[in-house]
Amino acid sequence: MKRSETYTVLAVDDEEAVLKLLTHQLSNLSCVFIPTSSPAEAIHILQTREIAVLLCDLNMPNIDGNAVLTTAREQNPNIVPIVISGNTDHKAIIRAINEGGVWKYLVKPWMGEEVVSLVEEALNRYAALCQQQEHLTQLAREITSEHSLRTEPRGVSAVRRVLQKIRARKGEKEPAGEQTLANRYELVEVLGEGGMGAVYKANDLLLGMPVAVKILSPSISRDESAIATLKEEARIAMQLSHRHIVRIHNLQRASSGYFLVMEYVDGRTFREILKRYERLPLDTVLQVVRVCSDALSYAHRHGVLHRDLKPANLMLGADGVLKIIDFGVACLMDKETEKDDVFGTLIYMSPEQVSGEAVDCRTDVYSLGIIVYELLTGHHPFPQTTTDPNVVAAGPPPLDDLPANIRDAVEKAVSVRRTARWPTVEQFSRALMDAARK
Repeated sequence: MKRSETYTVLAVDDEEAVLKLLTHQLSNLSCVFIPTSSPAEAIHILQTREIAVLLCDLNMPNIDGNAVLTTAREQNPNIVPIVISGNTDHKAIIRAINEGGVWKYLVKPWMGEEVVSLVEEALNRYAALCQQQEHLTQLAREITSEHSLRTEPRGVSAVRRVLQKIRARKGEKEPAGEQTLANRYELVEVLGEGGMGAVYKANDLLLGMPVAVKILSPSISRDESAIATLKEEARIAMQLSHRHIVRIHNLQRASSGYFLVMEYVDGRTFREILKRYERLPLDTVLQVVRVCSDALSYAHRHGVLHRDLKPANLMLGADGVLKIIDFGVACLMDKETEKDDVFGTLIYMSPEQVSGEAVDCRTDVYSLGIIVYELLTGHHPFPQTTTDPNVVAAGPPPLDDLPANIRDAVEKAVSVRRTARWPTVEQFSRALMDAARK
């Protein structure tokens, strides 16, 4: 790939001789090269400049190389990190790959041609990732233009009507309505509704900022077991702090029941986007996967599974930033048994989840694979009328209408046997990116 921009490469190593060698070996590359022996200085540079490629030693005094790698990913999700190390501790390298999103690693000593070729490839990779992000940004511009996907906003007068509809469907009596919750959250607009409740845009009157409020259905609010589970899930989910995960601010109780206060995102879900575009180009989907895998792997490292990944839970903001929503809420899925409620999520569930078995991060791998298929083809691998859990538990049919170069990677992600799937979302993402370049 021919790059149209000059990018910056940052090298961090406490050995000055290594930095001098890299400076010499990379002198003919078309890039800006910054060497530093200070991890603290490297972190400052990462926070203040756009760095395309990071060459980072693992074993450095005072600040561990993984701290530099983590900062790099937080500041620039597109960055291409390469570990340079004389460390033969494979566990440390694996940790760097899993937690720091390391692309490749070089073991000291290396040949000059080797590092030049690797950095050149990394620069091209960064250019490709930036191009993919531009596809996502352009999509965000289009969907937030004058041709709105959503119907006209429904104001506070619609709040009670939405709740009435949910309660009537469940045969529940309507409690006294509220338009301002806990004397703090003024409900402004209905954003969506489902089996677990309704979501609103609200004004936080204390902080003077918009938030999203999810009012849980009365059947959940009355279920002590469900609320106890939700409290624990929400407590853990509230500790997640990631650019691509919608933050849960609080779980509170009002006179009508429980509600969640979350970060408000001005954007559209990929369910809405699919309704408009039917399918998305491969480069855009690759960026969706890469961003999702970065966010999910972060959550998995903190012991949090999503368990309800689907296009409706992926939100693209007007600024082009994709965010995953509803972490900490999927625990309530099994509490609702109406077919209409289950249907919306059933066809994205992994076979082990449908069968009631214990789940792990490979459950999210499966759901992400299903999403990839749907975004690329415009339809789900299962018939849309599927309501039989046994059909889903048997796994999807062969994904023959996927592009041939990525079919194997996606089919491995949605394997019926979890042991046959990619072990992590990061490995699925890497495999998909590599396959797409063939």
